[in-house]
Amino acid sequence: MSKILVALLLATVTGSITLAQNSSHSKIKPDPDSWITFTSELGRFSVKMPEAPSSRSETIDSERGTYSTHTFTVSTPQSAFYVAWGEYDSSYNFYFVQPELILNRDNFVKGIAGTLLTSKNLTIDGYQSLEFTAETAKRDYKGRVYMVGRRPYLVVVGTYKNDDDSSNVNRFFESFKVKIVE
Repeated sequence: MSKILVALLLATVTGSITLAQNSSHSKIKPDPDSWITFTSELGRFSVKMPEAPSSRSETIDSERGTYSTHTFTVSTPQSAFYVAWGEYDSSYNFYFVQPELILNRDNFVKGIAGTLLTSKNLTIDGYQSLEFTAETAKRDYKGRVYMVGRRPYLVVVGTYKNDDDSSNVNRFFESFKVKIVE
């Protein structure tokens, strides 16, 4: 995947998460059992969120082919929960997953004008992944980048500094599952 495509995908991602955190959206549902399981059949994933997310999809023609981005965001007074995935033209070849993961992480951090704090390689549900933390002056971010076949997934939570929402952050990440279509 070219740097141009990664930059465009992450521009969508960072714009959406910034808008979500700056909006006065819904209130946190006090009962964790009231969270819903959101499923994207097209995106082939499910995740628990405080409520049904707002979504945005965009198809872009580039010099290297057509690709689409899909974003899902829920904002609460404490946190913004965000899932994004991309669908790339079949002409793209992903021979090296690790550089793609690093590029996606770094472009996200750059997009929020943040500082990368930690990063570690993981295998989650059999997929090569990166988990990272980053910060800006006002927010802390925890994110994971997955590469599942030809689809990059970016799963991020941004919380306001000094506002512990760790139980909701953990619930969100633990619930994210990709469904493989056979």
